[in-house]
Amino acid sequence: MSLSDGMDKPGIDNENEYRVPVGDLHVAVIRYDATGRRRYMNRAAVAMMSVPRDGAPVVLAESELLSAPTLRRYLDAIGEVAATGMAREMELTFDALPEAEREHYLVQLATDPATDEGPGVLALCFNITPRKRAEAKLRERESFLASLLDTIPIPVFSKDRQGRYLQLNKAFQDFLGIPKERFVGKSVFEVNPQELAQTYYLKDEELYTSGGIQRYEFKARNAQGEDREVEFSKAVFHDAEGRQAGLIGAILDITERKHAETALRAQYEKILQLNERLQDKASELSEARAHLMNVLHTIPDMVWLKSTSGEFTLCNHGVERFVGKSRTEILGRTDYDFFEVGLADFFREREKAAIGARCVCVTDEWVVSPATSERVLLETRRLPVLDEQGNVTGVLAVARDITERRRFDETLARREREFRTLVEHSPDTVARYDRNLRRLYVNPTFAGLAAGGLQALLGKTPTEYPGGPHTVLYERELEEVFVGASDRQFELRWQSADGNQLCHLIRLTPELGPDGKVETVLAVGRDITELHASREKIHRMAYFDALTGLPNRRSFNETLRALASDAVQNRFTAVMMIDMDRFKSVNDTMGHAVGDELLREAAARLLSSVRPGDTVSRFGGDEFAVLLPDVHNRRTIEQISTTIIQRLGERFVLNGKEVFISCSVGIALYPIDSADADDLLKYADSAMYLAKRSGRRGFRFYTNDLTVEAAANLALESQLRRAIERGELELHFQPQVAFRDSEVLGSEALLRWNRPGTGFIPPDQFIPVAEETGLIVDIGRWVLREACRAAAQWNAGGARHTVAVNLSARQFQSRGFVPMVEKILAETGCHPQWLELEITESLLLDEDDSVAYALSAFKHMGLSIAIDDFGTGYSALSYLTRFPIDTLKIDRTFIQKVTSDRRHAELVKAILSISRCLGHRVVAEGVETMEQASFLNVYGCEVAQGFLYSRPLTKPEIGLLPRYLTPREEAEASVDAETDAG
Repeated sequence: MSLSDGMDKPGIDNENEYRVPVGDLHVAVIRYDATGRRRYMNRAAVAMMSVPRDGAPVVLAESELLSAPTLRRYLDAIGEVAATGMAREMELTFDALPEAEREHYLVQLATDPATDEGPGVLALCFNITPRKRAEAKLRERESFLASLLDTIPIPVFSKDRQGRYLQLNKAFQDFLGIPKERFVGKSVFEVNPQELAQTYYLKDEELYTSGGIQRYEFKARNAQGEDREVEFSKAVFHDAEGRQAGLIGAILDITERKHAETALRAQYEKILQLNERLQDKASELSEARAHLMNVLHTIPDMVWLKSTSGEFTLCNHGVERFVGKSRTEILGRTDYDFFEVGLADFFREREKAAIGARCVCVTDEWVVSPATSERVLLETRRLPVLDEQGNVTGVLAVARDITERRRFDETLARREREFRTLVEHSPDTVARYDRNLRRLYVNPTFAGLAAGGLQALLGKTPTEYPGGPHTVLYERELEEVFVGASDRQFELRWQSADGNQLCHLIRLTPELGPDGKVETVLAVGRDITELHASREKIHRMAYFDALTGLPNRRSFNETLRALASDAVQNRFTAVMMIDMDRFKSVNDTMGHAVGDELLREAAARLLSSVRPGDTVSRFGGDEFAVLLPDVHNRRTIEQISTTIIQRLGERFVLNGKEVFISCSVGIALYPIDSADADDLLKYADSAMYLAKRSGRRGFRFYTNDLTVEAAANLALESQLRRAIERGELELHFQPQVAFRDSEVLGSEALLRWNRPGTGFIPPDQFIPVAEETGLIVDIGRWVLREACRAAAQWNAGGARHTVAVNLSARQFQSRGFVPMVEKILAETGCHPQWLELEITESLLLDEDDSVAYALSAFKHMGLSIAIDDFGTGYSALSYLTRFPIDTLKIDRTFIQKVTSDRRHAELVKAILSISRCLGHRVVAEGVETMEQASFLNVYGCEVAQGFLYSRPLTKPEIGLLPRYLTPREEAEASVDAETDAG
């Protein structure tokens, strides 16, 4: 049986179970069982669900009272309460009945375990029909009031007794240029500066204390940023019990009227008297009507309401003064009773047009006042008033005398024509700027120079159009004129519509307003492009190299001397001398034209290798110099030097042929090496020749101990070359453990040099030497072969143990690298799936296709590819998608601070999230504490490598490891527990 079937058959339960507690309640009570059948109804419920039929009440089922959607919602609610035992509340309307018979109820549903047959649902129904109808009436009244307020052209606002804004009309929003949502529901302290808000608050409190109509003058800034003189008019309105409910106010712009304040004072006094009489009558009206009438009589404009037949049904004192009749003489009459027939016909046609348009209609009309016989220009806004059904019931109108404003506009237009006659035919550019630095006017000469013409310039600031760094100077000069009110002159460079670079001599002249402040600035520009080009040409010939466009030796020396004199304490200034190796042979064999092209390309590569603000100069021939000011440490200089060497070492394509060169770099530091500019150049040159003698393709710092350092490195290189032959190199292995179950999945091979008589030498001391000398290729081949032998040995028994091996960029650059890897795999019997190759992110920056080819070849073999120290280099999502990467190894510097530094923690979480999306395995390096392990495990990291599980072990020690490796902290705790128990 459905819920609806049960509802149609009430009365199953014993009525005596409910008669005593609810039978005589005035609230309708209905009980449903768990299946939805109606079991009981008290008298109020019977009455609620009965309707007259043929003169007698008939109890209807829910399906007869409710429409299908409403019934379904009601049935679902009963079923939900019966199933969950949680009470619910909902509103119901008997919407299946005719409109006139519909009632509205608030229904409260709760479980009722009153019978032995199981729990049921009690429905308590409260009739809320009167409240619903009252709410509809209130909405209609509020809609009328909102329409009326929006037709009034004077800003009007209201506040409650706590100072929060209640209503703002459209004129208020237009005046301030701020939407009403910024005000409604907020106090003056939330929308105004503290000092201004305190003033408004004290004025409001004064009004509540003294009563009556409060008027005071103040200054306000309108939407155009203009400071205007305004008059606030405010009055208190009361609620139905006569208590102060809030205040209503209007803002009248009296800037122009201030000049004629004496003549208007009598009119102001009349308005005050009328408002006082309005206050006396406020207590007789409802709260809505009192609110409306306060608004009408506060404003000086004419406001009236007519019926659709044209009869006046409401008017304010402005209408009375204009017509010369009292309100009682006006109401119920038409325009034909006050104006001549032609004008009355015109008014009637305007009202019909507004009714037809069903929106605000604005007209300007010259009208003779019946009271004064003066001809005035009225700006009239007419708005049809609609009832709740959308039918037009009348026309609301507001009229303002704009005679003086029209005369002012005509005067302004005449002056504007005179101004245009003077400037529109000038060969100079002319523009006017407001206080926001936006163009108010440009002459045709200016418009003809700009792409987009007049429309592209007007309303824009210089930085918005034409833009560029020089316009920032332009705006700074404009601001100085607005502040200082004095002329200024400067040169401005910009690009015209045809793409030509122009230079203008700009003269800025302030234009003062009535208050003596600068209102606008007039800018006149004279074209001095040819003069500027001549000066630029002379300067470039004196200070720049004609072939490369770089600063020449003279410019470089002047810049160096200036930096040396203004150097900052604890900062270096580095001087680099760069000489291109093999340039002479290229110049001799391929010709001077090719040599010049090589120098130009080399200059471009040098510029791309240094920082913004550094200076690259050509001294002559193939000799270049670089000036690095404000350097914090040597590492920055080394990085830039390495970049220069790498960029110049890349291939050049000249005259269709590939050319390879190298360079040597010498470096001297101010003030460490010398405080004299000439000495710095000499020392850098000496260091450069030392770099050449050291094998070229390198850089050297000037130092008195350079010879000793070079000898030491040479000795280290010599011993390192024999380290493989003598068996001094060793591989240690650090286990990689799964977070999930602590299973040992593999290990990373780590190179160690056990130097006789010295012991283990840190890798960061000998690896750079191996990289610089190219020994890393031979060492890398030995490491790869030993790692493959270990992997083959450990996986021979069937257990899976992957060995990770680090690769050097130099190995990728060596010929036959891919075949060499294939050969080692075959020689050692190592399967590709047992080996993982680790590369650095910097290697992925190489645009050479050989890197992508090698990685693809390794992937095709079945090898895994991992990015080592991920996050410390050039991390980019494009690398992760372009190359066949399997594993990301998060650098230990992030892991060490993952539980103590929120930024490191968020970065690690981001890396883990990206890896999940791209399907990469993640290995965390340097895991040392259980807290770090717990964090990584929670956020989805798969593999750990660090001292928490094991230090790096020798090959025999790795072979003895158990399959599952307990973290050392847990293991130590376990041992301690056993010792204590023993």
